[in-house]
Amino acid sequence: MATISLVDVSLRDGNQSLWGATGITTRMVRGVAPLLDAVGYRTLELVSSTLMATAVRYHAEDPWERIRTARQLAPNTQLGFLTTGKRFITFGRTPDAVFELAFTLLARNGVRKLWVIDPMHDMEGAKRTAAMAKRVGFEEVIGGVCYTMSPVHTPEYFAEKAGELSDSPDIDGVYLKDPSGILTPDSVRALIPALQDSLGATPEGPQLREVHSHSTTGLSPITLLEAADLGVPTLHCALPPLADGPSHPRAQQLVANLRARGHEVDVDVEAMDRASAYLTRQARIKRLPQGQPAQYDEAYYRHTIPGGVQSTTRRQLSEIRRPELFDAVIDESLQVREDLGWPIVMTPFAQYIVAQAALNVISGERYKTISNEVVDLLRGDFGPLPGKVNEDLLDRALATPRGREKPDDGGEVTVKGLRQQFGIHLSDEELLLRAVMPGEQVDRMVAATKGSTTATLAGLLAAAGSAASGTSIAVSSGDTKFALSRAGHETKEATA
Repeated sequence: MATISLVDVSLRDGNQSLWGATGITTRMVRGVAPLLDAVGYRTLELVSSTLMATAVRYHAEDPWERIRTARQLAPNTQLGFLTTGKRFITFGRTPDAVFELAFTLLARNGVRKLWVIDPMHDMEGAKRTAAMAKRVGFEEVIGGVCYTMSPVHTPEYFAEKAGELSDSPDIDGVYLKDPSGILTPDSVRALIPALQDSLGATPEGPQLREVHSHSTTGLSPITLLEAADLGVPTLHCALPPLADGPSHPRAQQLVANLRARGHEVDVDVEAMDRASAYLTRQARIKRLPQGQPAQYDEAYYRHTIPGGVQSTTRRQLSEIRRPELFDAVIDESLQVREDLGWPIVMTPFAQYIVAQAALNVISGERYKTISNEVVDLLRGDFGPLPGKVNEDLLDRALATPRGREKPDDGGEVTVKGLRQQFGIHLSDEELLLRAVMPGEQVDRMVAATKGSTTATLAGLLAAAGSAASGTSIAVSSGDTKFALSRAGHETKEATA
């Protein structure tokens, strides 16, 4: 048998799947990061742009401080960031200059690994994203093939898309991502060899390294065992209370099952239990839901809406006091997806589909209002749709004011221009947040974090300890300044 390594997704995907992307705070990261670091994970999937936005929006917390905290307190474990490669926080296309700034700052603050998954399977775009990430300091880039079910998404389709990544010198490996949790043991036995064969056409190129499958239908614990048997060396999992259900298989049981099959897994299960116990205490204190093993649900294969999108939709419908509409919105999403030409049901398209379904249900008339994001999708901003589009919907979308606009590719956006717009004295980190988020939300975060000496010094020390963050740094707040530098280097000053 084989040696299997694990990626922990509790703080990113578990949080999005079970806690609506809002449950994890920097304080919790501070408490659990040392415990996770002791496990022996291959990578901690720490953050996505969505998690950065919710840190600001819901907690008035600095997401960069959260990243630096994790880097400082989990120094032995690689930290990872997930991106689609076309959007950062916003749900529209993000200009390349903003993306490059984001990647530069992620690397500077301690993130070493990038997963890039293009939901339209624009593999040329994914390769450009990978090249940008390597250029600014990421050490490892994993390109994704995203599994879904539709009349156009066949095993041959996925194998062809995987093969398009095989010539990239910037992609270190490929992963099979199943955001809806709809892979089965049978589909894995058919699909993984096809992907391996397609990638194997270039022996020196990237190989299939990881599988990421949610537990939404209850099958992923078995699916991952099949993947390991078929030669995939890295599997994604989560810790209770952020495992199971719409999240991922619980790590402790996965390790036990892998070892029972004869695979070697070099992790400390007792350390997993300690980290799990900490997170479970936090869930009880904050009255956050705890994931439970899912019963197999055949009906789920109809809509395939990922668990994170479902939990967020429930929260948003509750916020507008219409929680009873959830089932109707999910049912309507089936028709919306077909009308849109079968886009894959993952971020951001899952959100586009569900948001449009909600508009249809709330208004009582299908496509009475068409969201700007759906218009962008239909006019090709994200690339060609994989299937046939409803022609009446396309005509209506292109006739809207949004549809008549010329698409903005962000080509004229520059960091210099952003500084002129938002302020020349802002730190790079604050500048990026202001470029992609409402100003009042960033103002609230800055007000909440300003003057926090403990947070500032912790961030300073964590950043200074990061090999990619530079060698000298200074932080000032009012009349107070703290500087840390290494001999022979100039100090770079940032304002707290």
